[in-house]
Amino acid sequence: MPLPAHMLPVAVIGAGFLGRPLALALPRPVLALSRSGRRDAWPEGHVPEDIQLHALDLLHADASVITAALAPARSLVICVAAGRSQDRRALYLEGTRRLLVACTGLALTRVVYTSSTSALPERDGWIDDDEPARPDDPRGQVQRDAEDLVRAHCEAQRWPWLILRLAGLYGPGRELFRLYRDDPGALQPGDGMQATNLIHRDDAVAACLAALALPPRHSAIVNVCDDDHRPRRSMFAALAHAADRPEPRWQHPAGPLRGKQVRNDRMKQLLGLHLRHPQHALPPPL
Repeated sequence: MPLPAHMLPVAVIGAGFLGRPLALALPRPVLALSRSGRRDAWPEGHVPEDIQLHALDLLHADASVITAALAPARSLVICVAAGRSQDRRALYLEGTRRLLVACTGLALTRVVYTSSTSALPERDGWIDDDEPARPDDPRGQVQRDAEDLVRAHCEAQRWPWLILRLAGLYGPGRELFRLYRDDPGALQPGDGMQATNLIHRDDAVAACLAALALPPRHSAIVNVCDDDHRPRRSMFAALAHAADRPEPRWQHPAGPLRGKQVRNDRMKQLLGLHLRHPQHALPPPL
């Protein structure tokens, strides 16, 4: 569904693994912001002229600088990632707070925030979008706190919002093969029967586009996850087969499937998303 003119331009805050292809897929002009503002990270080191790339450090930039950079925006997609060098709590909470406060007063038509399925608790079985329980681990607690912050600020400003809880991202440059150790004889820890929750980058981009296009009456939390929850043991075996390598050996015999399996019903019903990679871009489960 195309975006109406009153929603443009879209500002993508966090022009990285997800944000770059999203910016390229959006109708122009587009505002793209990243901490470094590096152009060599874009395909062939080229940023199209109608994508305005800015360097913006949410934790250290003056509020006036953030406001000025985002003043032309009519909708936001916030997809920042801490990586290895930034403090997660500082970026996801303080950085997001500073961003939203700097946007106070802007006539935004939609805010899309990419969270993570780590905001859901760890337990065996299915978990849906409206799961009230919070996770026990600190990483997940930060994600849930950031979701609460975004929701509260958007509702105070009467901005329509969508929180997309993305499963583990994979895709070009982050192929699933990276999860399978280079040494085919290495003994894998445990039994490999933890359920997987993954989403291909292309499907995550499609979810962001669909979230932006929703009518303003919709505000919701949406899990964005593949249909496939095969355990790591089965996924590694499929990867080995595709690469004509021996299946990995595991420390313990296979037990029952365990861990959370994230439902994606709302993704399909509300966003109308048809997954391009419903099965981890692999052959059907073994």
